Amino acid sequence: MPERQRIRVVASSVPVRPGAYRMEGGRAVPMMGDAFSPFTPAGSASSFEGAGYGRRLRNFSPSHAHVNAALQSAGRTLVKRARFLVENNAYAGNAVDVWAAWVIGDGICPRFPVQDPERRRKLKKLWNKWVKEADAECQTNFYGLQEKIVREAYISGECFVRLRTRRPGDMKTVPLQLQVMPSEMLDLTYNADLGGGNFIRMGIEFDAIGRRVAYHFWRNHPDDYRAKTLSGSERIRVPASEVLHIFDARQAGQIRGVSRFARAIVKIFSGDTYDDAEMERKKTAALYAGFVTQNGEQSPVDSDSDDDDAAPVPIEPGAMLALRDGEDVKFSSPADVGGSYEPFQYRTTLQVSVALGIPYAYLTGDTTKGNFSNVRTEIVNFRRKISQFQQNVIIPQGCEPVAERWLELAEATGLLKAGDDARDEDWLPPRMEWVDPRVDVETAIKEVRAGFATRGQVIASKGYDREDIDDERERENEEADSKGLIYDTDPRRVSSVGMSNAVPTGSGYLESESVEGDEARQ
Repeated sequence: MPERQRIRVVASSVPVRPGAYRMEGGRAVPMMGDAFSPFTPAGSASSFEGAGYGRRLRNFSPSHAHVNAALQSAGRTLVKRARFLVENNAYAGNAVDVWAAWVIGDGICPRFPVQDPERRRKLKKLWNKWVKEADAECQTNFYGLQEKIVREAYISGECFVRLRTRRPGDMKTVPLQLQVMPSEMLDLTYNADLGGGNFIRMGIEFDAIGRRVAYHFWRNHPDDYRAKTLSGSERIRVPASEVLHIFDARQAGQIRGVSRFARAIVKIFSGDTYDDAEMERKKTAALYAGFVTQNGEQSPVDSDSDDDDAAPVPIEPGAMLALRDGEDVKFSSPADVGGSYEPFQYRTTLQVSVALGIPYAYLTGDTTKGNFSNVRTEIVNFRRKISQFQQNVIIPQGCEPVAERWLELAEATGLLKAGDDARDEDWLPPRMEWVDPRVDVETAIKEVRAGFATRGQVIASKGYDREDIDDERERENEEADSKGLIYDTDPRRVSSVGMSNAVPTGSGYLESESVEGDEARQ
């Protein structure tokens, strides 16, 4: 029988073009490709250092699961741990407070661009009355619900709001109330095929073309064991038209929200554990102790005395203590952590700050780590994040749908004839305090005078409505003129440097009053 020819194939760590082998002593040996060889297939792992599996990245093998699959398996644990940290860790709890204060503040208010002053006044008056009874739980007002929504969306990554239409006699104004529900009310693991093209994914029912049809909520909170005992575990189907799902979708195709604490949980918990251990070490080190030791030798004179239970000698300032023969005093000297604690905790807290999206000074209350320019730069970046969340998440998902339903019910019940122009409402976020008001005010004035911005835009950036400001200034001016009062803040009468302005012809102001004003100032 002829001898078989053995062919050994040697694997190459670098891909090469197919068939690139050479014969060596009867063996087929693959040609060792080069990472930057023109024959290397485009898109291969060797073309990207980050896609290699060498020594540095050998153990780096992340999951390929889509965010929806990851949430279905781990989302509940994320929310549970995030809520625990918010209630028990000072930094985590303060992060939620800071985020809610900047995003909502006193509330994101609507501005209805109705041209008719009388209709606009009635519309705003009816809205302000409804705001007070908007909460289905009767605990706060509409702007308080906004804060609750933002807090829930920050902790668990999402929040649900159910639009509950009431009977006309149940409320004094528009029969609409809002019920805020946490993420746990919609089961992440509930999936089903309903037939006819409809299916349930993570508690949300979709139709055949992927539109949201309904939400299958728990009747009671799944972790409220007392409520479950009374009414049992039961799901209710709520049409999608009656539910607002507020969450920041970070990935395409994402259908449920991810907690903002997802990137910070490990650092917060580990840092908190380390801090507790260091505190216990300090407590132990503070227990100053002295030990009296004997060398085993004893004086014959005192051989019959029994001093085993002798009380310890008290130590006082300036005391001269005499020890017995053979005794010595030694004091405890616990090891000190040295100078590593502060920089280590600072770096850890910085990572937590970045993960949570909160400036370090706001997260910790420590303003000693930066100067004015650094803090100002950080605040500018933080404001952009806040504005992005307001304009892309809160307003389109949690404000505009409420106003649309509110206007529909207001017209349906005959309380108001809003008109189409009222449906193009603007939403005014809360004002953001300036770091250097004097410089920022001067900059705003120059922008308006140069035509780069309008008064309305500047006023809106402070959280106010230009029409409200103008109406109030008109009333103040009329009242001041009727009483003959001239204020230094009245730009009609006094310039920015304190001199009297020229009196416009036909304004009704007496020239003598202007002259007298100048003489009085001189």
